[in-house]
Amino acid sequence: MSDQRHQQTGPHWRGGHEAVIDEEGHAKVAHFSARDLDITWGNDTRFWQWVGLKEDKPSALKFHEGAELIQVNWVEVKGTLAAEKLPLSTRYEVLYLVKFKDDAFGWHSSHITFQVTPPHGQKSKRTLVLEHHRKDCNKWHEIHAGEFSLTSGTGEVAFSMYGDDSEWWKGGMILGGVLIKPKLAQEHSSDKS
Repeated sequence: MSDQRHQQTGPHWRGGHEAVIDEEGHAKVAHFSARDLDITWGNDTRFWQWVGLKEDKPSALKFHEGAELIQVNWVEVKGTLAAEKLPLSTRYEVLYLVKFKDDAFGWHSSHITFQVTPPHGQKSKRTLVLEHHRKDCNKWHEIHAGEFSLTSGTGEVAFSMYGDDSEWWKGGMILGGVLIKPKLAQEHSSDKS
């Protein structure tokens, strides 16, 4: 465990919201580690624990540490990015990089909402049941959280995954981080696996 965990107080992890910005071709891509996100109950080891990410991680995942969901009823992971860090006139997508372990549980009836709110635009929101990702365990998934465009370089883009109102406890998911990148020309018909 890092010293950062011990410096925080209370049960919730408060990330630094510091993205690593890479130039990939002519585009800028923002990479958030799990530690840079806000994770409800993330500072309580009964619910979340920091884990090393193995060599099988996708190239989009730039970090060596992730957050493993041990068990929670209410899932909430969120972050923000200053709009000034990305060029205008580009359509972006937000992707959560997750992997489900063999013994992941509780995802079959849990509705998880993904929301993206740009500073000067319309919020996008979608709700998913992640069971089909859980069934494809031990493999990294890029879960499409939403899209946005920037009309100004001021303000922040907020993104979150949260839910649900069910009484199902969930566990066995590893959060590698979040990726914000330019959306490719083709439509997003389904989540990438």
